[in-house]
Amino acid sequence: MNTAVQNTAMTFQQFTQEIRAGVQGRFPEADILITPAEKNNGLTLTGLTVREEGRRVTPTIYLNEAYDSYKKGAALAELIAEVADTYRENRLEQEPEIPDFTDFQKIKDIVCCRLVNRERNRERLEKMPHRDFLDLAAIYYIPIEMGQDCSASLTMMDAHTAKWQVDAGTLFSLACANTERLFPASVRSMEKILQDLCPGSPSLHETGMHVLRNNGSGGAAAMLNEGVLQWFAGKYGDFYIFPSSVHEVILHPVKLPGLALEKEGLLDMVREINREQVPPDEVLSDNVYLYHADTGEIEILS
Repeated sequence: MNTAVQNTAMTFQQFTQEIRAGVQGRFPEADILITPAEKNNGLTLTGLTVREEGRRVTPTIYLNEAYDSYKKGAALAELIAEVADTYRENRLEQEPEIPDFTDFQKIKDIVCCRLVNRERNRERLEKMPHRDFLDLAAIYYIPIEMGQDCSASLTMMDAHTAKWQVDAGTLFSLACANTERLFPASVRSMEKILQDLCPGSPSLHETGMHVLRNNGSGGAAAMLNEGVLQWFAGKYGDFYIFPSSVHEVILHPVKLPGLALEKEGLLDMVREINREQVPPDEVLSDNVYLYHADTGEIEILS
């Protein structure tokens, strides 16, 4: 039986410095930086960036998974080559246009919002403008077109918005309107999604489950689109909202079959899926929401 040889000689810090030195050898004129990157839900990753002269925007290559591969036996030289190749494949040939995000007049038509979990991002939210929404928070970002069907975004921090001189309510309304205009929400039945994935498969029994998302950075922000929620309620009445991830939510009418679980069973199901199937930085919430068709209000089930 073949057993993988595990590498245990280097700590993570030593590993990152070895990767840095190896990449430096391939790009001797560039500055190679190792920096921590604060991600969603309190996750911090370690990133490597290659700063070449004349390039303002450069991809960040996270080294945490590479270290896991190293500990499982991957050769250091191969990992250095992979990091260098990843940079070559993802560096931009043409610099994107980045607006002056300190001038509100220049970004007021493109500032958008996405949803994150408020408790899991409590410390991070202390440094950025946001709007509380249920157990979540709407944060703001500027979408940046990178070319070749590639896009990125710049999350707004307090340091960016200090000169905006716009009240919180106006900012939230503008960001929601821009998000709806630039990244329209879509609602698709689960059956339609599965049939698109498996063309020619037999028609599936309708479960009533629909996926709500937009194609922006954080598609679950479509949950803020009151018009879409009212439209869905007009067809189905009251419905549950399951926070599938930061990318999408699932709508399920209360009156349609398919959910035989009690309230606590619904919460257990969401929490189990979050633990076992959703990457930690993509978890939106452990709660389930109930949309009331008669009032348009969203309730947290507890």
